[in-house]
Amino acid sequence: YLTEEEINKLIIGKVKQQRQDRTRDMFLFCCFTGLSYADLAKLSYEELKQTPNGAWWISSIRQKTKVPFTVKLLPVAKAILEKYRIPANRFNRLFPENPGKVFPVASLKSSDASLKHIARQCGIAKNLKFHTARHTFATTVTLAQGVPLETVSKMLGHKHITTTQIYAQITNDKIGRDIAALSEKLN
Repeated sequence: YLTEEEINKLIIGKVKQQRQDRTRDMFLFCCFTGLSYADLAKLSYEELKQTPNGAWWISSIRQKTKVPFTVKLLPVAKAILEKYRIPANRFNRLFPENPGKVFPVASLKSSDASLKHIARQCGIAKNLKFHTARHTFATTVTLAQGVPLETVSKMLGHKHITTTQIYAQITNDKIGRDIAALSEKLN
């Protein structure tokens, strides 16, 4: 998974090609939604819902497990979504291989290869793959910020909470914050 510092490096880092910029955006979208590559590739506008108060959600069925999931779009994910919002008829002309889809995704193999170059250009010393984004969402974006494991499990579309526990890499920062909060309560 990526740390907060590495996510920020990825957000502000410079990449050399437009294709790499698009791959980075898709990866970051997954970091902030928990979507897998397969769920990102099939994401359609019908799966995006807006509530009366203006919040945007993804409501879909996980391709791998066939389990329904719902994720509220965080500001970074919403900004990426807006960047790629193209009228359907124009999108279908530009990307005929992805009719009606939200994002123009390349193959997983090509995207993973591109992520290695992107990481190097952004000063990240990890071997990035698309699945790293899902781990980042579970660990850095949600669990390390205090989101309950049960909520994360539901957003990831897991059948069993034990699957989510595999992603639950508890960081030293999280341990420090939790113990500090406990100390305050005990005082």
